[in-house]
Formats: sequence, C-alpha cells, structure tokens
Amino acid sequence: MKIWFVNPGEPLPIDNNQRLFRTGKIAERLKLNHEIIWFSSKFDHFKKEFRDEDQCESNGIKYYFIKSIGYKNNLSIRRVFDHVIMSVNLFIKALTLKKPDVVISAYPPIETSFLIMIYCKLRKIKFICDVRDLWPYTFVHLFKNKFKKFLCKILIFPWVLLAKTIFKNSQLITISDGFQNWLVKYSKNTNIEKFYLSYEKKQISKTKKFKDLEIKDGDFIISFVGNFSEIKFNFSFIFDCSNEIYSLSKNIKFVFCGDFKNLEEKNKYNFKNIFFYDWIDRDELRELLNISNLGLAPYNNLWDFNLSIPNKISEYLCYELPILTSLKGDTENLINQYNCGISYSSNEKNQFIQIIKNLYFDKEMYAKIKKGAIKASSKFYDDEVLRDMEKNILN
Repeated sequence: MKIWFVNPGEPLPIDNNQRLFRTGKIAERLKLNHEIIWFSSKFDHFKKEFRDEDQCESNGIKYYFIKSIGYKNNLSIRRVFDHVIMSVNLFIKALTLKKPDVVISAYPPIETSFLIMIYCKLRKIKFICDVRDLWPYTFVHLFKNKFKKFLCKILIFPWVLLAKTIFKNSQLITISDGFQNWLVKYSKNTNIEKFYLSYEKKQISKTKKFKDLEIKDGDFIISFVGNFSEIKFNFSFIFDCSNEIYSLSKNIKFVFCGDFKNLEEKNKYNFKNIFFYDWIDRDELRELLNISNLGLAPYNNLWDFNLSIPNKISEYLCYELPILTSLKGDTENLINQYNCGISYSSNEKNQFIQIIKNLYFDKEMYAKIKKGAIKASSKFYDDEVLRDMEKNILN
C-alpha cells in the first residue's frame, strides 16, 4: 500500500537523535510493509532554519520538503502565510505524483489539511485527518470579555469554515475522550476513533548528564521538559513557591529542560532548588525521567487543554512517573481513575506546598501514586496505540 503523511511540524526520523512524535512513530512502523512518503516543510519548525535539500530518501521513507517562507515566532502572521504558501505548493506537488492509497494529515496546520483534503476528494483517495488541536476554536476561549470574544469569532471565521469542511469530509481520528466528544458534537460525524498520544516503554539510559551536575542520590526530583510557553504554562506559580519548598528540604529539586530564553521571570529569582537546562536529546531525556520522582505539568487551564491528555502527561506515565498537574478535565479524570498523580490549583500556594511536603515525607502516599502511574502507563505505550492506529489506517 502507498501511504502519504502530511505533517510539517514534527521532527523527522532523519533528524539526528530527535525523539519522534506521533507521525514519525507510525511512519516508522508502516514502512516495514508499505511505501511511505512524508511531506514536510523545507523550513524546520524547531531549528528555525531551512533545509538544504528538496527531497531525500532514507531508511525506507521518502521525504519531500515543500517550499515556504519561514518564520521567527510561532505566534505570528508570518507563520500563517508560511502555512498557506506551503499548502499551495504541496497541492501542486501532489498533482505531479502517482496517487497514493491513503493520506494521513496532522491537524493543525489547518491550511495543509484543507488543501490535501481537496486533493483526496478530487482523486477519490481515502483521507484521514488526525486532530490534535482544536484550532482555531481555542482562540475564542482565551478571552473572557464578551466583546473581545465577538471580535475574535469574526477574525477566525474563515478558518472556522475551513475546519468545518475538513471535519465533514474526512475520516477523523483524535487524541482524547474530550476531543472525540467535541468533534462528534461539532462535526456530526459519529465515526471518530481515539488514539492516545503514545511513547516508548521505560528505557534505561547510559548518559549521566544530571548525576554529574546538581542532582545527587536521595534527591526528590520534580521534572519538566518542553517548550517554556507562558501562554500554555504557569511557571510563575512554581517560582513563587520554590523558596518555601526549599525550606522543607534541600533535597527537593525542580529540573526544567527546554527553550527558556524568553522566560523573563527566570532572571528575577535567586533559585536554590530550580535548575535549568537547554533542550536535551533522547538519551538524556531517558536519564532524567528515570531519576525523577514526579512529572510536572503546570498548564494554564485553557479550554482545549482540559479536553485533552497532552503529550507531556503520556510521556511521564510511560516512564511510570506520577503526575503533578494543574489540569482539570480529561487529565484529572485519568488521575482519579488510576490514582497516578495529584492535581493542584494554580491559585492555592499553600495547597501546592502541602502536596509537595506530603509526597516527600509520606513514603506510603508516594508509593500509592507511583503504583497508579505504573498501572496507567500501559494505556500510552507505543506498541499498543500504534498497533491500533495501523489497523485503522489499513482498513
């Protein structure tokens, strides 16, 4: 079978030592028995630079890098234009190639999903839209003021029309119960499959990046790995609590890894128990998750986050790491079902400090949520989730 993947915003299997996300994992699985083509952007979303080649083939996957204009900021008008230009060029490129049996497009970007959906309709090809974000509807929920909400609805109306068209003309798959229920209600499409964001089972790492630095045996490690977006996450709350947590024990330490260059508040505090590292590679990530006691997910309680189980939650649990999160909705339901972590409120400083204190000093309490994390982990293993996705794609 000939299968196309359309996803300009994920690391590729050819990118050195980058941990793969959903598209990369299912492409690697399917390449063993099928012909795989991946359409990505010539502009690397993570490095913010252009790739040299227009196409290449490596380890059973052929890649086409579609021309676009690039962008410096993820939240910018230029990024919208980048997606539009890339989508048009993708459509033109697709017309020159022998048609596939099935196309799987990650949503968002909405522009690429829309034009490749049109291509599939014209060529009568099975089209699967993998909905991982409820863009553009998310923007409306960022505003509490009714007038601002109204203006936002007007501004995003063209993209809403595109989204509705995509949802009505696609075989939909998504990442959580909340997204699934919303899509059923909104698209009137009841045949929507759910596949959690999945990760590898717990792996042993050979690196000693953290043990050689500030982390010592006996430390209680609370880790965060990801993009330091202040729209997504509330780091200020964690920072405000840090000194009082340090007074409980010098062994309670926070480890933050990722791109924190724009995190202005980082320089306002004299942290004694928070340690910052740049992006870490796959082996270093394994090391960190193995030595950690809690996985921190300090999300702002935005509408779409509470309808999903973000990939950070899945990754922590695959390493049998209990969750410490401010999320409600689907994630809180998961935590309550398996007793695999604790939810806190981002405006209750004393509550958060007490939670840390209890988990550090009460070994029995920590052992219970650790047991729950081990039990919940199998829901998010690559092998199980990707096997079910493969059946859905090939049927």
